[in-house]
Amino acid sequence: MKGFTVLITSAMLAVAGCTGGPPPATATSTPPPVTATTAPPATAPPPATSSAPRTTSSRQPTPAAHSTSGWATTPVAVRHEPPVPPIPVLTGIRYAAHKDGFDRLVLDIPGALPSYSAKYVTELERDGSGEPVTIPGDAYLLIVLNPAQAHHDNGSATVSGIHRTGLAGIKSYAIIGDYEAYVSIAIGVSGVRKYHIGELNNRIYIDVAV
Repeated sequence: MKGFTVLITSAMLAVAGCTGGPPPATATSTPPPVTATTAPPATAPPPATSSAPRTTSSRQPTPAAHSTSGWATTPVAVRHEPPVPPIPVLTGIRYAAHKDGFDRLVLDIPGALPSYSAKYVTELERDGSGEPVTIPGDAYLLIVLNPAQAHHDNGSATVSGIHRTGLAGIKSYAIIGDYEAYVSIAIGVSGVRKYHIGELNNRIYIDVAV
């Protein structure tokens, strides 16, 4: 019996030698120190800016410009009631090509502006006589001012004759009526194209798409 107890004790010591004790230590290396970096602060994008289309003319529309139509081929009529006398006088006509895709005709009218209308017509006739008028162009815009005149009080004309412009859209223009406070201006264009009419101080402008 004593021998059996010694045998049990030896077996238990053998098992303890296999499973007991802490696991062997493993070699570890200390990681290099981490250098903290700071990301650059986020910056907001610059505010979006917009710019109005630029033109080749030195006289560009200002915020005071009054637009009276969009781009279309339909008739336009604008009513003004200037105090008369004096009757508004058309003192000159200017034109320019714009790199944004249109030609511009400017009617200089110092002082209060008259009523005006614009429309495409198939034939041109001189006011009063009904005489046919032919000007360069494949289509015709007719601009009528009222009350207005294209002459001085002594009767001398301020604008007369047929004028070729050499532009791509607006080919020519002519005064075809200066009669009983109505002034009719024919514009020869290169086909029925969309146009835009508006006004500034002392002038009315007509833009024709190229």
